Amino acid sequence: MYTVVIFCKLAEPLIQNTMKSEPITIRANEEMTLMLKSMHARPTTATLSVLELFTVIRKETIRELKGRFSRKEIMSLLDSYKRSTPDLHLLATNYIFVGHMRDAEIDHKCTSSNNANLNVLIEKIKMLNSAQVAILQQELWSYWNIYDTEVPDLEKFISRFV
Repeated sequence: MYTVVIFCKLAEPLIQNTMKSEPITIRANEEMTLMLKSMHARPTTATLSVLELFTVIRKETIRELKGRFSRKEIMSLLDSYKRSTPDLHLLATNYIFVGHMRDAEIDHKCTSSNNANLNVLIEKIKMLNSAQVAILQQELWSYWNIYDTEVPDLEKFISRFV
């Protein structure tokens, strides 16, 4: 196990548009540690690079997803994640996401209760690349899990994708 402590105030020149910084501690398993070491001799620098890259990829991927799904389809996707936690090792695989949506319809009627067409939704999911599948599922899961006590604004969430 490897622990990386990032003091973002010291690394601010490495991060664009940083307004406020706070220290973050990350525990990385052996696989993550080897990946970080292969990127840079300093684990903190490598970790900051990964975080910055993920931020850029996430933002761009959400932009790419905008307009691909109808409001009813986004509601169906959201409902399917109300009771689910994705396996991070399978997150970027669209056929796993397709299976998840089929199961969500069988078990909870997630698409039919939102007046969406499961077959059309599945075809749209099949057309997504791995980054789009991963980011979309992460966003769906985050909607239900980002706050401990309150549910985020539904309309704001939907507007990011429709």
